[in-house]
Amino acid sequence: MRAIKKLAEEIEEEIESAKEYAEKYVEHKARGDLNTANHYKEMANDELKHAMFLHERAVAKIAEVSKTFTPPAEMEEKWEKAHKEYVEAVSRIKHVLAM
Repeated sequence: MRAIKKLAEEIEEEIESAKEYAEKYVEHKARGDLNTANHYKEMANDELKHAMFLHERAVAKIAEVSKTFTPPAEMEEKWEKAHKEYVEAVSRIKHVLAM
């Protein structure tokens, strides 16, 4: 359970970094500094890749645990909330990076 919680926290950290880099991308692009903007865009995409990897690990870990243990409803609710937030955040960030 702690491993899944830790992965969820790490996913959140990666998403927050991706948001920051996406904002800096838009800021520099608006100024016409395309070289710097593109670096921030690349950095944001890297953070999204990290978040995706961690998300996949969390899903696999949950599946593994579920084979031998029925997770408490509270844990399932927390994961569903974290998963929903992950999906929504990734969507928003990708939208910003498509600008």
